[in-house]
Amino acid sequence: MLAFPQPHYKPCFDCGASVGRHESEQHVCDEVRRLDYVVLQLRGEVEEFDVQLVTYLASPQGRFAAWYAARRR
Repeated sequence: MLAFPQPHYKPCFDCGASVGRHESEQHVCDEVRRLDYVVLQLRGEVEEFDVQLVTYLASPQGRFAAWYAARRR
């Protein structure tokens, strides 16, 4: 049977940092790195939001909402 060697590092599931296989118990995620990692995973949804917003603002409901918001200022 063929056995593959295990890598020395593995990614942290929460922040994506490379952590030594034997250091994973002591690893503490950096909050900035964790936030960047989460945003990276959601980049498709973030891009889709822009498209959805433009589509909504072009609709009659969106035009009215924009007009009403400007009027209330």
